[in-house]
Amino acid sequence: MNKKFYKLNKELENKRKQKCTICGEDAKCCLQFHHIKDKKYNISQAVRYLNPELFKLELDKCICVCMNCHAKIHDRRINIPAS
Repeated sequence: MNKKFYKLNKELENKRKQKCTICGEDAKCCLQFHHIKDKKYNISQAVRYLNPELFKLELDKCICVCMNCHAKIHDRRINIPAS
């Protein structure tokens, strides 16, 4: 793990974790990222090692959702149009 990258990436991640774009949940412990296009890296893993510039580009491909809405997206109960 690159501690410098991790710190900067966590700051970027925390700025994006405001509320679920679907239901409005705002508890940070419940928020995750869902890729809506061109997934190259897993956000939860990339935060530890990816260069912050690349990490930001990967975050730009995501929407912030709560755990429940994220599960519903993957179960096809919520439809997110691909961008």
